[in-house]
Amino acid sequence: IHSTEENSNTYSFTSYHTIPSEYTKVASYSSNTDATTGSSFKSTYAVYASPTQPADSYTGKVKYTIVHPASEAAPVEIGQLTYMQDFNNLTPAQRATVLNSMEYNTTYSLIDNRDNKAYQIARLKDDNIWMAQDLDLGRTSIITDLTSANTNLDTYANTVAASTFNDWIKSSSTGTYTSAELIPLTASNTENGLDTDTTSNTPYGTLYNYCAASAGTICAVDNANSDNATSDLCPAGWRLPTGGSSGEFQSLYNLTDYNTNAKMRTPITNGGAAFALAGNFYSSTPAYQGTYGYYWSSTRYYGSSMYNLDLGTSNIYLANYSYRYSGRAVRCVAKKPHYLTISYNTGVSNIQIDGITIQDGETVELEEGFSYPILMTPSAGYGFISWSGGSGTIDSINDKMAVYTVGGNNAILAANVTYVTIEMQNLSANDCTTTPSHARDNRDNRVYVIQRLADGKCWMMENLDLGRIELTTDLNSSNTNITNAVTASTFNSWKKTSGTLTYSDGEFIPLNGADSISKTPYGTIYNLCATSAGTNCNSSNNPDTTNNICPSGWRLPTGGYSGEFKALYDLIDYNTNAKMRAPITSGGAAFALAGRFYNSAPEYQGSNGYYWSSTGMDSANNKILRLNANSVYPTDASGRYFGSSIRCISDI
Repeated sequence: IHSTEENSNTYSFTSYHTIPSEYTKVASYSSNTDATTGSSFKSTYAVYASPTQPADSYTGKVKYTIVHPASEAAPVEIGQLTYMQDFNNLTPAQRATVLNSMEYNTTYSLIDNRDNKAYQIARLKDDNIWMAQDLDLGRTSIITDLTSANTNLDTYANTVAASTFNDWIKSSSTGTYTSAELIPLTASNTENGLDTDTTSNTPYGTLYNYCAASAGTICAVDNANSDNATSDLCPAGWRLPTGGSSGEFQSLYNLTDYNTNAKMRTPITNGGAAFALAGNFYSSTPAYQGTYGYYWSSTRYYGSSMYNLDLGTSNIYLANYSYRYSGRAVRCVAKKPHYLTISYNTGVSNIQIDGITIQDGETVELEEGFSYPILMTPSAGYGFISWSGGSGTIDSINDKMAVYTVGGNNAILAANVTYVTIEMQNLSANDCTTTPSHARDNRDNRVYVIQRLADGKCWMMENLDLGRIELTTDLNSSNTNITNAVTASTFNSWKKTSGTLTYSDGEFIPLNGADSISKTPYGTIYNLCATSAGTNCNSSNNPDTTNNICPSGWRLPTGGYSGEFKALYDLIDYNTNAKMRAPITSGGAAFALAGRFYNSAPEYQGSNGYYWSSTGMDSANNKILRLNANSVYPTDASGRYFGSSIRCISDI
C-alpha cells in the first residue's frame, strides 16, 4: 500500500502488503494536523495475476478506520437532557458533568422515548444516578421496536419487535421461565385498591418475570442460562443494578443515608431512596402490594435464580434471590462508561473482549467497576509476556486469558508478546523449571506453557492442539514421538467435525472454548488411532501406545494404579479435584474438562475431562485420567474409539 495525503505530507511504506481475508491492520498513517473538510487520502493498489488464473471478475474489500482524537465534547448538564436515552450518547466526561450538575435529594424528570412516559431520576449518595420510580414499560402498547438505540440490548441480543413486546403484557402470570410476562399494576389488581406506595409516594409501575426483564435474553430453566444479564428492558444508557453481597443494592444500603428499611423507602426529597413495596406475581395475579417489594438485579445467584433486593414493611434483605419465573419490579441505574484503547503489535493475532474481536488501536466503551474477560490469541510462534497499562486491575488467569476490571479513567491496555525460540522438540533440562515457561512445537509453531511439576516431570500445561491448522510438515521421528512416518496430508485427513465410532481410522476434532476453572483452552480431542499416529488402530493386540503424536522428546503419561497420572494425583500438591484443575497461577495442574467425542459431535465440554495414557487395558480399551466437576479418577479406562484430550510429558 502506498499512501499519500494530498494536502500535506507523503507517507510511503517500504513494501506492498497482501490484503488479508479478514480485516487486519496492514498499515496506518497519522497526521500531525487536524483533518478539515475537503482533506483527502489516497491509497494505491497493485494486483498480481498468475498466468494460470482463470478468467473471471474478482472482488476484494478494504476497510478504512478513521480515528480522530477530537477535543472533549462540550460539557452537558442535566437540564440539557430530555430523554432517558440521552445518557447513551454521553462521553464519560459528559456523564461526570451531568452527575455533578445534579443536587442530592432532588428529582429530575426525563422521558423514555419508547412510550413517552416521564420518569423521576435522582443522584443518590453512592454517586450513581438512579431512576426514582419503578420501570413501567408495557402499561400501554408500544409502536416502537426495542433496539440497542433505545433499550439496553448488548451485542448478542436481538431486536424485540413492538408486536412481540406487546404480547408479553398480561393480566395474570402462568409462572414461566421460557415466555416473557409483564403485568402493569393498577388499582384493580392490587391489594387494598392501592397503586402507589404510601411511604415513598412512588407509583408501583409494572412487574416483570426475568425473561421479560432481560429483554428476552434469559428465558430458560435451571442452568441452561448461567450468566449475569447483560441485556435488559432499561432504557439505552441505563441497566439493571448489580446484586448480591457486593452489588449496588448492598453498596447503597451500606451508606448512612440509606442503612435502614425506612430510609430506603423514604421519598428522595426527604433524603431517602424511594423504593416501593410493589409486591410480586407467581403463577397468578399480583400479590403483596403494600406489604413487600422485590427488585431484580443483573446478577445470577445459582441455577434458575437471580439476586434481588427484598424489602418489607420493617425488614430488608439486600442479597436475597428469586426464581426467574417470578414477577419483580425493575429500578434502573445509569451506566458509567469509560474508554479502553487496545494496543498490540507483531506477534498478536487478535484480542477479544467479552467475545468481541478488537483491532489494534481500537477503542471500546466499557463500564466502570465491571469485569470483562479478555482473550489474547498470539500469532504462530509467539508467547505471551504480560499485560500493561489500563486504569483498573487485570487478573492474568493464564498466558492468554485475563479478566480486566475497569477503573475510573480512560486508558490504554497493551498485550506484550515475544517470539519463542525454545522448541518442544529440542528442550534441555534447564528449559523446563518449576516456573511456567513457553516452548514452541516446530510442527505448527503452536506455543505451549510447560512446567516441571512436583513429581519432577516436565508437563505440558495445556492440551495438545495439533491439527487445528493444517500441517505442511510430515510427522517423523525428528519432530514426533514415532518410529514410523505420517505424511501431512494423511494427518490432515483425520480432522473431523464429528466422530464415527472407529478403531481403524484416525479421527480428531478441534474444540473451541476453555475450562471455567483452570482457564485452559480445550484444545483438540483425538481417538486412539490418531493419538498413536496410526499405530494402534484395531481392537486386538498391541494394547500399549508407545508411538504417539506428542512432540519428539515427549510422550503420553502412563496410566493405571502404577501410572504417572495416579502418581501425580497422589502428591499433596494435586490430591484434590480443585488442585488438579486449579490454574497454574494458583499452583494447580490446570487440567481442563474438555469432554470427548463418541460417534457424534463433541460432548461433555465443561462437565468432564478425559486424558489418554499410554497404557492399554484390554483389546478394546485404554487407561485414562478422567475428571469431572467434583472428582478425579486417575485409573479410569475408555474405549479406544472415543475422542479424548492429550497432555504430554517429558523425562528431561
